[in-house]
Amino acid sequence: MSNRATARRSLAWSAVENIGLMLISFGTLILYSRLLTAAEFGLFSIVLAIVEMVDMIVRMLFHDALVQRDKASRLHFDTAFTVTMGLSLAGLAGCAALAPQFEQMVHVAGAGWVLAATALALPCGALTATVVAQQRRDLSFRALALRSLAGRLAGAIVGLGLVLAGAGIWGMVAQQILIVGVGSAMLWWGCQPELRPRLRFGRQELRDLSGFGLSSIATQLLTFSVKRVFTIMAGALLGVQAAGVLNLAMRTVDTLYSVAATGVSQVAMPLLSSLRADRSRMQRVYALATSLTCALFYGLFFGLAALAPEVVRVMFGAKWQEAAPVIAILACLALLQAPRLMMTPLLTAIGRPADAMIARAAELALLLLGLALLREATLAWVLAVWVAREVAGFPIMLWLVRRSAHISVVDQLRGCVRPLLVSIACVLVILALRPLLDGQQWLPVFQLAALSMAGAAAFIAALLLIDRPLLREAIALARAKKQGAAS
Repeated sequence: MSNRATARRSLAWSAVENIGLMLISFGTLILYSRLLTAAEFGLFSIVLAIVEMVDMIVRMLFHDALVQRDKASRLHFDTAFTVTMGLSLAGLAGCAALAPQFEQMVHVAGAGWVLAATALALPCGALTATVVAQQRRDLSFRALALRSLAGRLAGAIVGLGLVLAGAGIWGMVAQQILIVGVGSAMLWWGCQPELRPRLRFGRQELRDLSGFGLSSIATQLLTFSVKRVFTIMAGALLGVQAAGVLNLAMRTVDTLYSVAATGVSQVAMPLLSSLRADRSRMQRVYALATSLTCALFYGLFFGLAALAPEVVRVMFGAKWQEAAPVIAILACLALLQAPRLMMTPLLTAIGRPADAMIARAAELALLLLGLALLREATLAWVLAVWVAREVAGFPIMLWLVRRSAHISVVDQLRGCVRPLLVSIACVLVILALRPLLDGQQWLPVFQLAALSMAGAAAFIAALLLIDRPLLREAIALARAKKQGAAS
């Protein structure tokens, strides 16, 4: 009972952290889009992508190894701390050394200084990387959540203040450093003194951690790097102006995706894992979960695609109208992303978590090849490469699930058809009403609200008409889960 209570508290604080960070991040995105130019926004997105990739290696190299070890001594933590700090300083020095080359790549005077300054976040994060591992090992998610929220809030306040004062992109640089620095300072002074790491090194301890750590970071980096590599290469090919438009569109779609996907992914893997002894039942639950996920994602993202012009006008302003078609295209990728969202938890539940990396590796290879072979560097062609990557990865995941879980491709996709038809009805209603509202000269915010409500009403009505069994199955699943929790 104590373990269950701890797990529930951990999940609750994890949810608070995720939702809080999402709200602060999207709120600052809206404000920065109003205050900064597309070029400033694009330059910082490239800088941040570079620093985040280095930071992933620095902070996560020993994280999973420290968390999963049955016995981890203080020397294990101190050795990880010593190596992590060394890597962070090396990363900072590398960013500073490559600043002139980076400036030439993006063709922006002073861009190298922006990269070097943003890299100051690396040692700030490395300072408490092992403390974070200790807290997660102990399921102390409250301290981690408060630290993340405080850092993000402090960074947002100072960064926006500097931008309002005329600092431009340097406000975003200050925000990034403060997000990491304030969070690390809170965690360092808030933890018990005996848990604060020291500069000590043990060769055996390094060997204990390195094998698992290198394997884990390779897997994580493969998933993490796809979008960052794309951001960096797109910026180099298109320039910072177009990169700013692309990044704004991607962050808008990603915010909605993270909200929808977090709830699904947190429930999917443990639910499917609990049924792995009964494969037939697991397959039925997987089919139902796929249908529910598709209904949720298709409604949200196809609705966003249809409403993209109004969303951009209301949230970011008319100067970002070029981002509207990009948002629409990225949102339509939910057609493939929704059924795929259940595939990785299924492969993990049946003991094949590494299978999903095959698709990720293929996607990264195609992305690099496609961008390298581009003869015409335009936003449309770069976006086409991104879409092609998603299209290529989807059949690979279908094949992996068929091979490992013995679920046919037809059965995997069967639950997508009716939610797709329902979502098309929603989009048609929005497209039909838009000309009528345009003629009324409504304010953009009221037009967005009216179209959103009409689309939501059409979605619910079509769902009741076309796929009422899905609603009954969802209610039955919820009741069964409630009864299981009560027993």
